Amino acid sequence: MVTRQNFQPPSTQFLLKLGYRFARALFNNDNMISENYLWRAVVINALEDCMILRSDRKSATLKTTAHNWILSYCRDFEQICNWAQLDPDEVIYAYRGAIKKKEVTFTQRQLLWFEYNKLSRKTRQEPDHRYKNSMKKEMTNIRLKVKVLQDVQNDYVSTLFLNALS
Repeated sequence: MVTRQNFQPPSTQFLLKLGYRFARALFNNDNMISENYLWRAVVINALEDCMILRSDRKSATLKTTAHNWILSYCRDFEQICNWAQLDPDEVIYAYRGAIKKKEVTFTQRQLLWFEYNKLSRKTRQEPDHRYKNSMKKEMTNIRLKVKVLQDVQNDYVSTLFLNALS
């Protein structure tokens, strides 16, 4: 027997950032079962990850991964939105709106950590040791840049990222 669950809404600050239209869609919970709430929480968690302000490596990785997952409109994202009984286009529209209103921003450090992680994955797969060593030097340079930016506050990048980061 399937029981109905009460929906635990995210914070009002979160809802304000994503807008009234998305909040209404989020609170529309007609004919939902427990599994729908679970998948809705997955979507909300990804959106909350995109709003992370910390710029350490782990936080930056969570943020950029969630950002890319939402804006790449991959099959998994669409499927999970459907299981959550949310329209994937509405989720993306709300998220892009938050980006345009600068509710979601990226710091220079977060972007450098994204580049570092991307390079790290490439390094692990590279068979040529000479090329691998040059990539490791580049990774060291990125780490130095991150260290320099460590004491800088409010180093937000002005460019809006309305597509997945590559």
